[in-house]
Amino acid sequence: MKNIFSAIFKSHVKNVPNTVVKCLTNHFPEAINVEWEAKENIFEAVFYLNEIEHIAYINEKGKLIEYKKNLWINELPISINAEAEKIGEIMNAIVIYRTPEQFYEIIVRNKEFNRTLMLFNSNGILQTMNEI
Repeated sequence: MKNIFSAIFKSHVKNVPNTVVKCLTNHFPEAINVEWEAKENIFEAVFYLNEIEHIAYINEKGKLIEYKKNLWINELPISINAEAEKIGEIMNAIVIYRTPEQFYEIIVRNKEFNRTLMLFNSNGILQTMNEI
């Protein structure tokens, strides 16, 4: 029964191109528990590095397009943290590395328990804000 549900909720890629695997290994040689998923011509690798979840997106030619890393709240830049806390309590924070840019994606919950997704650039400037 467990296998049926995992097949429904997660598609596992069995044949990841060597160029894609090599790219992940070159960028994240210490990655463990790697799980792959294919979305069109992009391969998504979910893995752990230093006990922190990361997600890397690699194209079929073996080029790293972007990667995300979960952050502890205290790892956020002070200016971004302060701006997000104006909305409410920070629930989740992720840094996104999209060469050559860096972004911070934050989920904030207000007093009414409504959640807002905020995206900041590396300079702390709010790019988008949407209720989720």
